[in-house]
Amino acid sequence: MIYDRMIIGGGAAGLYYAACCPAGRGLILEKNDSPGQKLLLSGSGSCNLTHGGSIKDFIGHYGPGGPKIRSALYKGNNLLLMKFFTERGLALTERTDGKVFPSSMKASQVLELLLRQAGENGWEIRTGSPVTALEAEKDGTFFINGRLRTRQVVVAAGGCSYPATGSDGSMFPILEKLGLEIIEPKPALVPVTVQQYPYGELSGISFRNALVRIDGHSLKDDLLLTHSSFSGPAVLNLSRYARPGSSLRIDYVPGAEIPNAAGDRRKAVTFLADTLEIPRRFAEIILRRAGADPEAKASSLAASKLRTAAALLRDDTFSISGTSGFGSAMSTSGGVSLTEVDLKTFECKKYPGLFIIGEALDIDGDTGGYNLQFAFSSGYGAAKCVL
Repeated sequence: MIYDRMIIGGGAAGLYYAACCPAGRGLILEKNDSPGQKLLLSGSGSCNLTHGGSIKDFIGHYGPGGPKIRSALYKGNNLLLMKFFTERGLALTERTDGKVFPSSMKASQVLELLLRQAGENGWEIRTGSPVTALEAEKDGTFFINGRLRTRQVVVAAGGCSYPATGSDGSMFPILEKLGLEIIEPKPALVPVTVQQYPYGELSGISFRNALVRIDGHSLKDDLLLTHSSFSGPAVLNLSRYARPGSSLRIDYVPGAEIPNAAGDRRKAVTFLADTLEIPRRFAEIILRRAGADPEAKASSLAASKLRTAAALLRDDTFSISGTSGFGSAMSTSGGVSLTEVDLKTFECKKYPGLFIIGEALDIDGDTGGYNLQFAFSSGYGAAKCVL
């Protein structure tokens, strides 16, 4: 039996493709016991589907790859995506920060809708079916695992992030064997680790609108301290640029100035925490790093130590040692080179009938729904190509 089309991977990109494209004789191969495992984790289980506003504003949220996927984002844009879900009975809500979620805040409802629509389009889903081989035949068909034959195949197997969900990068060697260029996968949207991290005891403390710089890239957004690394949107969205030996610089209180402490009878830690509205425990560590006694009166601190504390608050500089790895990465930087596919249809240039979509491609977006939007946009572009 020859299938009309097959999808490798039952995640967001593959299921949206199936929801938009009649199967003919179609089969989805999912390595896990159930599809959509990573989708269920997105947005901490609430599924940040996309972002509000103009699709034109999305381009800058994909690093250097953004301009290359412009046409795909425009064709399968956020408004079209939201219409797809709302017309099928899933109410959506847009938060004040622009993030779009199902009103129920349940990722399971997103998955259920996609599965239902894929089923209505005639797709069969076969779980517990990892793909170990993909071969292109001279007659234009494809063999999967040496026994399944199809006229078209859509690779939607994801990248390497959250490998426990099945997104473990196992398709990349298979695609590389076909002669496709694979850009080395690296963790993206991942906490950044530094040498001599001083805030291990402050895990959970956050800062609103901190200014973070990694080499020549900067972003002002929320910052989170963990037990071993820097995290939060400001760091996660810059993590694609993190390389060992690179410089991470943080301004925790942009625009703030430490006032003169002369005559102030409060403890130094109280003076610093109250005047700058920063957590007391953080102020204590800053003062100790500056060589000052947090319990001493603010008025007794040497001006040089206050200047050192101010420098740490406004330009805390670290040498990057790496990232927290794929186990805690929300996305993957790297994958199949964008030069290997037509970025309007996502059809492979070397193998007509082979499509590659979603996180399997060398594109990664910021937090806020941008990665799921690309998964959906690329799935939509590939689906419309074959109709």
